[in-house]
Amino acid sequence: MFAKRPIITMLAALFVFGFVVLTPGAHVAAQEKPTHAKICLTCHKAEPGNIRGYLEGAAFKSQSLQVKIDDAAEILTFDPAKLKVVIKGKTEEAEALRDISKGHEIRVEYIEKNGAKFATLVSSKPPISVPAEKLVTTDEMMKLVAMGPDKGKYMLVDSRPAPRFYEGSIPTAVNIPDAAFAGNVDKLPGNKDITLIFYCGGMT
Repeated sequence: MFAKRPIITMLAALFVFGFVVLTPGAHVAAQEKPTHAKICLTCHKAEPGNIRGYLEGAAFKSQSLQVKIDDAAEILTFDPAKLKVVIKGKTEEAEALRDISKGHEIRVEYIEKNGAKFATLVSSKPPISVPAEKLVTTDEMMKLVAMGPDKGKYMLVDSRPAPRFYEGSIPTAVNIPDAAFAGNVDKLPGNKDITLIFYCGGMT
């Protein structure tokens, strides 16, 4: 479904004869693992003690959960008696982890002890709620795309982050990421007879 909104609404090194010469004692600092998926940084700022990514899995036997962060992964341990899980705005006990599907967006709050991360809270990205009267069906959207923006008198806006847009988008769509919307209002049509249709990554 599509949401229809109102118009106003270095390491320094010396190369000699093809070899890399390092001064005695020089070493390469280990690259820090990311804590936030790149796409999450489009809308959120990195926060200490927080991880944002996708749930890869949770195991109560080993009391651990794995979070996928782009090409990396982070494994955290948790105490079932202390872990809190937030789903649809409601705080629940650790058992609620079982209700979060693999690949779903999550935010994990953690504390670090002796180099290990212990999850204290897992927050599941809430579903998007759009009033029925502001939705455009897939069939309606297909008809408009077939007509084109001029004949169909519409503007289709892809509100996803730019990387997702360039991976693939609906024909005739223009990209205005939700996080950058305020700075791109001038891209919207001045004609109030033009229907504005927005879509994002889906009702997750």
